[in-house]
Amino acid sequence: MTDTITNYRDRHDIVRRANETRLIRIVAENHPIGKPELMKLTGLSRPTVDLIVDGFLEKGVIKPIGMSEGRPGRKATLFELDANAGFGLGFDLGGSKLAGAIANIAGEILAEEIEPTAKPAGPRTVAQMVDMAKRLCEKTNIDLERISQVTVGTPGIMNEAGELSLGENVDQLEGVHLQRILAKMLDAEVVVENDVNVAALGEFFHGTAMGINNFALLQIGTGIGCGIFLDGKLIRGHRGGAGETAFLPLFGDPSDPKAIANGLLESVAGSKGIVREFAKQSGEEITVKEICQRAKSGDQIAMKLVDDVSKYWGYACASLSAIVDPEIIILSGGIGCNPIFLEKVRVVANSLLPYTITIKQSKLENRAGVIGAASFSAERVRDKMIGRTII
Repeated sequence: MTDTITNYRDRHDIVRRANETRLIRIVAENHPIGKPELMKLTGLSRPTVDLIVDGFLEKGVIKPIGMSEGRPGRKATLFELDANAGFGLGFDLGGSKLAGAIANIAGEILAEEIEPTAKPAGPRTVAQMVDMAKRLCEKTNIDLERISQVTVGTPGIMNEAGELSLGENVDQLEGVHLQRILAKMLDAEVVVENDVNVAALGEFFHGTAMGINNFALLQIGTGIGCGIFLDGKLIRGHRGGAGETAFLPLFGDPSDPKAIANGLLESVAGSKGIVREFAKQSGEEITVKEICQRAKSGDQIAMKLVDDVSKYWGYACASLSAIVDPEIIILSGGIGCNPIFLEKVRVVANSLLPYTITIKQSKLENRAGVIGAASFSAERVRDKMIGRTII
């Protein structure tokens, strides 16, 4: 009998939370809005809408802003999300740069900063993030104490002990308990997430993947990785390493221990591999951006290398499509957003499968990570205010 009651309560709680989440997101996207419109858009009964709205008002998540006008019949009280009821802070930590942003619970980005990552990293990077948090709060006139949620996107994955692993692209962070240290210094809940997953969140909330529940974000820069959304949920995998496409054994030298350690695909299709191959063929060491400019100007070595790299990425996209079946694949990152690659990657990928793969480039470009981190933090703050957690 107890089990039956418990199961019933569990089901009731799940339904209640789903209704609350659906309604708050409708308010966020359609405010100002009244109860009649909420009933129409959600399909919920008047008593259910009344109960949820009263709860939101009590918790300070929404606020009344007036009455409806210009419509026949009784006037309805209009509500909107109280955007400044809570704030989230996000960081995108990379080997060369640190970006930070603050968002309110409506998902609006209020301020952003970007600067070179402190060298050497490790403890200096944590202090750098704390200083940036203070500056962002000063810019937005928000007390640092009001920041209750922080999300950090960084290369690598978190192990069971809460330590970073596979994070070689950021100096001296391997094995650092970044979450615990930053939480203590900022007195806030901290989530440390793979940087590509955070960029995928950015595309989901504000970018190319808005309104799309099944997509893959292939980020290509210093490293290569993939953030995967299926049925509107971020996929992390057994040990948090889902989407580590750098390790796809498609190209590269399998007899090279360093290539195995950092990823076979990344060894030839990431920035270091591209620069190394161009230097090997031309005797010059220049940046990937310069290589792309040379290719546009007709440099034969650069043109051949761009074609080869596009082939590598095209094979990766075809592999992702076959395994994950996303609606779209988004190319992102400092290299992935270079327009010279897009059409070439599309041609290669679509030549490998009997169906068409939709491949687009990121609208947010190198801002996807920091926007995703700040937006995720703000959404967690908002959802904690209504009594649930997300993703």
